[in-house]
Amino acid sequence: MIYGHNETDMALDQKRHEVDERLARETRIGWLTVAVTTFLVIFGAVIVTYLFLNAGIIRW
Repeated sequence: MIYGHNETDMALDQKRHEVDERLARETRIGWLTVAVTTFLVIFGAVIVTYLFLNAGIIRW
């Protein structure tokens, strides 16, 4: 089947749009995941700082 120029452009645009939608669905991260990860990183940093202060590595 031979496509005209406009038909080819429309098909390519639709394919690009479908790929963009698929990538958006596959890479979506929920707020809960972000919140839990942030909490764990901050909690770990607090523990490391506390241990360094108690070990006398960092002096105030």
